[in-house]
Amino acid sequence: MTTTRTLALCGGAFAAALISAGSTQAQQAQTPPANVPPQAVTPAAATQPGLWDRPALTGDWGGARTRLADNGVTFTLNEVVDAVHNFNGGTRDESRAAGQLFLGATIDTEKAWGVPGGKIQATIFNRQGNSLANDVNLGLLQPVQTIYGRGTIWRLGQLWYEQSFNDGATALKVGRVTHGEDFGATPCGNVMNLILCGPASSQIVSGYLYNMPVSSWGARLRQRITPELHLNLGVIESNPENLREDRGFYLGTQGATGTIYAGELQWTPKFGANNDLPGTYKIGGWYDSSDSNNIAYDVNGDYQAVTGLAFAREGHHSGVHANVQQQLIAPQTDGSHGLSIVGNLAVADRETNRLRAKTAVILSYTGLIPGRAKDDVTFGVGAAIVNGRVTDAQQAQNDAGLRVGDPQDTEYAFELNYGYKLTPAVTVRPGVQYIHNPGGQADRDGIVVGGLKLVFTL
Repeated sequence: MTTTRTLALCGGAFAAALISAGSTQAQQAQTPPANVPPQAVTPAAATQPGLWDRPALTGDWGGARTRLADNGVTFTLNEVVDAVHNFNGGTRDESRAAGQLFLGATIDTEKAWGVPGGKIQATIFNRQGNSLANDVNLGLLQPVQTIYGRGTIWRLGQLWYEQSFNDGATALKVGRVTHGEDFGATPCGNVMNLILCGPASSQIVSGYLYNMPVSSWGARLRQRITPELHLNLGVIESNPENLREDRGFYLGTQGATGTIYAGELQWTPKFGANNDLPGTYKIGGWYDSSDSNNIAYDVNGDYQAVTGLAFAREGHHSGVHANVQQQLIAPQTDGSHGLSIVGNLAVADRETNRLRAKTAVILSYTGLIPGRAKDDVTFGVGAAIVNGRVTDAQQAQNDAGLRVGDPQDTEYAFELNYGYKLTPAVTVRPGVQYIHNPGGQADRDGIVVGGLKLVFTL
């Protein structure tokens, strides 16, 4: 791909023009996550609203969108752009932009064909653009653009069928799935730095747990235990072939290395005198039966980075995760003055993973500015923690004169942004990131990155 400094600057100019033209226009609800399907658009009537009132920029397609939805077929289309510029850090100051086009179709089988409790989901992605972290050598543990990665190609992100039983208490899903859609999922549409974006588990072990746009064959069983308590159990093929950039629509099983077993318990209480403070609490874990190299030790139990011998072998990967979404202050009827929190934690095994853990907390407040009830200001802080065995191995390299610089430990990310709801279909989110101890190295200066996230519902 060619350099995208121009894309980033044009994106900023385009956003500024839209803001100027529509500062008094309608606003949309909370921005959907950038790397999971946003809320499907189902227009209430075939009447085409004006540009500034449309829930989707492409409108109702002359009434076809509404008719299709009434017959059980809902289309979800959006484009997300992460444009960034580094003001400090890296080999030079540059601007880059990355984008993702999301094309999804959901079929309600009861409406479409009279089959109760069925649902079909098909989703494809196209990613475009460039990575600032890669192009200017920021040397980070996690990138500053969540939307970049897995190749600037088309990919099949979902293709599954779900059937509900027992009045919805039980649901079985089979097909092309991702670990992150069912286990440890939390929204990250309000932030750009990947340390802050959930699900944390799939991001610290991205070599074998995949988020969209990379899918694998799998199945998930969801069981409602009580109205507020659910259990998810899943099995997913562990297959690195799915990562290849020439396998965006690969449906085979050749190259599979094992099976991922995943589980999660989910609690969805409502607090407050009026039950207006909903929350979602998750705890779970995973186990991958694939063989792998030890992350630090050789066949003799010494540090491989010092001896250069073959790595010791391990018989599995594993880890645990916990997630929280909680409304802390209920918004007013117009959506203003609501405060919510999102928390993520994932811890991987010490034997096979370079990153030991990732944790983040994100706070969002709506309606800070009078007259902008559904805008939000969001602040997040998080940390990516290097496996202590990797840190010790690097220190051993330093002692042997094979390496210089502080060993890697913990990288911290801070992000502050403002979500401007330009129209129900367009969100403009300028912000700034600060990365402390880039790459987990205390002897490196901090990095400052300005960002502009654009979200278009099409």
